[in-house]
Amino acid sequence: MAKSSKSKGAGKPRRRRPTHGDEKDPKFTAFQFPMLPSESTRKGGSLVIIGGREDKHGDKEILRAVAERCNGGKLVVTTVATSHVDEVWAEYRGLFHELGVRSVEHLHIEDRDDAFSPGRLDVLHGAGAVFFTGGDQLRITSRIGGAPICERIRELFNRGGIIAGTSAGASAMSETMLVSGPSDESHKMDSLQMAPGLGFINGVIIDQHFAERGRLGRLVGAVAQNPRLLGIGLDENTAVIGEANRLTVIGGGAVYIVDGVRESYTNLSEQKNDKVMSVFDLRLHILSAGDSFDLASRRPSGPH
Repeated sequence: MAKSSKSKGAGKPRRRRPTHGDEKDPKFTAFQFPMLPSESTRKGGSLVIIGGREDKHGDKEILRAVAERCNGGKLVVTTVATSHVDEVWAEYRGLFHELGVRSVEHLHIEDRDDAFSPGRLDVLHGAGAVFFTGGDQLRITSRIGGAPICERIRELFNRGGIIAGTSAGASAMSETMLVSGPSDESHKMDSLQMAPGLGFINGVIIDQHFAERGRLGRLVGAVAQNPRLLGIGLDENTAVIGEANRLTVIGGGAVYIVDGVRESYTNLSEQKNDKVMSVFDLRLHILSAGDSFDLASRRPSGPH
């Protein structure tokens, strides 16, 4: 009688290939630059990243948070982003004086030569905080990026100072910034413009006026182009305070965090620029006041 043949390994259970959902969330601190200065190398510097239209008439919670972190030091308002220089400077000077900041000074950079001016650098002497107003983020980066003014502000932050920015001033803080892209519609593959930012915070891309202008699609598009970046969308009158590797939400709206590191597919590399974007397996977190987000573990947490 002929022997029955069995295929090799018959009877043994097959191993199931792991899927994205089976894997633990990665820890990024081992192989990425810290997103904010680490606890061991910093003296307490903070970023206050504001989604625009912060409250200026009620309790002024967000501006108050900036003022309180000045600890009696000088605050410099820089109007480089705006074309309404005198009006914007007068408004913020009055607001910060009302909130108890005794020394509020003005820094405006009209052209790139100003960013090399010793007189402009002197304005930052002794400052404990810098506040970037809204306007056009490309005005900020093209006029001060890499110049002595920018490096002096970075030194202030590394010494424990505060950098705050609203609207365009918020977008310019990240290493890569959103410049333009349509709102209130599905994202098209050729519709997004990005540019290098000032790099005060690594590994993120920031968008503002978020829910009010329907910007989820364009932030997802930005993250899909490079899933290493976390997308951070800020509603108006909403901010995150960045200290060490943690962002904490304050204000009246929501913060949307788009994490594409486990993205499994996108059609962005296809040569059809007018096609609507597809992207699979993104993770979206929605945070409100008191919630926080750990940038190292890429995990949110509720109020403590």
